[in-house]
Amino acid sequence: MSTRSVRVVLIPLEASRSRALVLVLTLVAAAVLAAAIVGPAVAGYLADRATTLGALEHAVAWDPRDPDLHLRLGHSYASLAEGPDYERARLHLETALRLRPSDAHARLYLALLFDRSGDRDSAREALDAALRADPHNATIRWDAALLAFGWGDRARALEHFRYVLAVDPLQQDAAFQLARTLLRPDEDPGDLLPQEATGLTNVLAAAIRHKDFMLAEAAWTRRASLAPPLPQDLGRQYLNLLLEEGEGGMARRVWTALAPNVHPARDGDAVWDGGFEADRLSGWGLDWRVQRVWGVEVALDRFVAAKGNGSLRLTFNSFPTLNFAGVSQLVAVEPGREYQLRAQAKALDFVTRSGLKLQVVLPKGEQVLAETNAITGTTAWWAPLEAKVRIPVNTSLVLLRLRREPASLPEGNLGGKVWLDEVSLQ
Repeated sequence: MSTRSVRVVLIPLEASRSRALVLVLTLVAAAVLAAAIVGPAVAGYLADRATTLGALEHAVAWDPRDPDLHLRLGHSYASLAEGPDYERARLHLETALRLRPSDAHARLYLALLFDRSGDRDSAREALDAALRADPHNATIRWDAALLAFGWGDRARALEHFRYVLAVDPLQQDAAFQLARTLLRPDEDPGDLLPQEATGLTNVLAAAIRHKDFMLAEAAWTRRASLAPPLPQDLGRQYLNLLLEEGEGGMARRVWTALAPNVHPARDGDAVWDGGFEADRLSGWGLDWRVQRVWGVEVALDRFVAAKGNGSLRLTFNSFPTLNFAGVSQLVAVEPGREYQLRAQAKALDFVTRSGLKLQVVLPKGEQVLAETNAITGTTAWWAPLEAKVRIPVNTSLVLLRLRREPASLPEGNLGGKVWLDEVSLQ
């Protein structure tokens, strides 16, 4: 009978328990990690599709540490159509602040919540905290302005509206309108103006859109001396508005700042570049404007001049029915004043019964206030064109134009040349 040996393997109980503990801890850690990853993802998915408060609460249950979800819930509870639940709204907003103490918007929402519930002292305290947390946020400043406006605090409301006007183009118009309502009739609109160039540019743009001439003038006056220069396009918009509205005095000041470095405006003379000395005619603002008309060529002449270095030459090759007013200039004038209109003209083979003359007319309606004698034929030398004009008391902008009316009687085709120089309105 053979004998078999038996091997016995002993497993320490301590090792088994350690392995089990490690396994359990690993599973717990995996579960925690999974929850940390899956929870926010599920919460975000649910929140994106939530259309009810219950759905939002379900989303928060998956990720209770998301301050944005608590903010959304707080706002929703405060805006319930059937009746706001201010207590629940406050709890969610305060939870959001505990999770993210630096959140200025949460403090702002608390201020709005306290204001709606009638607790103005708490509203002021929360609003001040929001402004301290983010003093340069235009959205917070806007709501701060509205709250101060509702509380009757004009000074604070104006301060915040002024800031929004200066930095936020998107809310600029609304801030402008509300800020203007805060100013009493006897108050200076300059009180709305910021000090820096960007803010003044924004205020000017808003004033132009709303055709607020007092505020636009105040903003322009302060902005014109600051660097960098005002955008040319905005300056033109302002000038065009002034010209459209007949604001001659301010238009003259703006034009002088916008025009090229050469300022061919003589002392006491309302006409810009009446001697045609500039390199070219700008065609906008208060400079000469030339409208292309068939049969009339208009150009600067650097060889013929009554005085100085040049003149304006008109070459005609047209029918006798030519009705011409294609050279003109808007001129800023003093209301109620009498002016003397003068010019020098020269003609060559300009044979017609209806010659060329200068007229002063009102820009709207084209009522003729005065007109000079007309030039025709061939002149031996330069001939004067003259007329007196009285500006109406309610007018600060007139239109000066060259005019040739259709011939009253049959005649041949129109030809020849006319030169114009030394135009003045003094």
